[in-house]
Amino acid sequence: MKRILSICLAMAMVCCFFVNITAQAVTFTPSFDINSSAGLLINLDTDEVIYQKNSDTQYMPGSLVQIMEAVVVLENCNNLSMRITADEALYDSFRNSEYADDLRYADILNHDILTVEELLYALMLTSSCEAAVLLANQFGNGSIPNFVQMMNDKAAELGCTQTTFTNVTGEYDPGQKTTANDLALITKYALKLGRFETIACSDYFRPTSPNPERHDEEWVWTHSNLMTQENSTHYMENVRGIKTANLSMQGRNIITKASRDGNNFLVILLAAPFEDGEGNLQYYHMDDAKALFEWVFEHFSFRTLLSDNTELGQVTVNNSEGANYVLVKPEKAFGTLWYDQADETSIVQEIDLKENVTAPVKKGEVLGTVKLKFSGEEIAEVNLIATSGVELSKMKYYAALVKHFPKTPWFTRAILFSILIGLIYIALCVYAHIQYLQRKKAAPIHLRPNSSAARKEARKADAEERREKPEKPYQAMKPIKKK
Repeated sequence: MKRILSICLAMAMVCCFFVNITAQAVTFTPSFDINSSAGLLINLDTDEVIYQKNSDTQYMPGSLVQIMEAVVVLENCNNLSMRITADEALYDSFRNSEYADDLRYADILNHDILTVEELLYALMLTSSCEAAVLLANQFGNGSIPNFVQMMNDKAAELGCTQTTFTNVTGEYDPGQKTTANDLALITKYALKLGRFETIACSDYFRPTSPNPERHDEEWVWTHSNLMTQENSTHYMENVRGIKTANLSMQGRNIITKASRDGNNFLVILLAAPFEDGEGNLQYYHMDDAKALFEWVFEHFSFRTLLSDNTELGQVTVNNSEGANYVLVKPEKAFGTLWYDQADETSIVQEIDLKENVTAPVKKGEVLGTVKLKFSGEEIAEVNLIATSGVELSKMKYYAALVKHFPKTPWFTRAILFSILIGLIYIALCVYAHIQYLQRKKAAPIHLRPNSSAARKEARKADAEERREKPEKPYQAMKPIKKK
């Protein structure tokens, strides 16, 4: 009951701390060094990288490629109970391999009949090369190279920029390469699929399908991750699956997960040596995984690094009714897994607030951001919001309009428009005057009444007209007779 309660509390804390917050990965360095050439420790609940070493360096994945094979099968199979009959002719692709020691078998014989799900158990628990080619042939439409291309296409879709697959068994091939970061993308995606985690994190599995050539012996597949086996010296409580791989030309690889107090972590380790300096066989990949899990469980806990009740500054508000500023605070509290040996007081807050804010301002309106940084690395970016609302003063608003209108683009446009209209008017007047002068100059003299020559000519014409029409003699008016 206590365990269930602790898990619920941890999930509630995560939901509270990480809503509407942009969180970045901040890595810490343990007091020890790992033997693996590359390593990655991730909090699966928050997707934070806690520790990394050469996580972008390419290595051969070995049979870790079968995680991607399982992804492609699960996404292309509608019925995990579908039966597949083993065909040993497909085994020719790896039977004479130059690196036979790198291959692992699940004792699947010719004509054995197994379901897709059973073959996935063989693939994930034992790295079965038989299951790998049978599944690839089935879901690659009879072509294993075609299935490998499907794996590469899926890797590209997931954003794996440094991954190339060339085979499904995981045998040595310099062209088959990936990184810890890319494997993290693939594994986190796989864990979201329906049956993957159940299969990949099982300690053992007994197939029950009919197998004509199988004898009466018990047929059990045990997970190759010794950290899950209680009788192993590498056993660690709460560790589960997911996949191991060995390459004689490179070293040991492992991807595994562990949980405690509701916190879930994923470890990816690549190219761990097979032997120590004296030639003794070692399982450094599991030793490294155990050391990283113990380190994170012992030294990390959730801490509130930013409270949502902390006032972090004020923003000037123009045209406000009353106070001309408003206080700001974080939109949400921010908490994260924090290393107990890292000084919280060394966290730097970089605050960026808006300028020239004009009323009205609503309570909760975003007015800036605060970035949390530790040792130069960004931890998170949180919005800063107004703690209260600010009303608009209409008097200040209209006064501001009058005051600032000459500084606005509209004022400049109005001036330019007025000048343009004036120039057009002047141009029209000049044009009309020119047209008038041109018409006046082209008209006959008798049509120009204002000239002296025209006036003399008119008087002469009137005199001529009077001479041609003599005046009538005067006749007296006859008197009107009265009746």
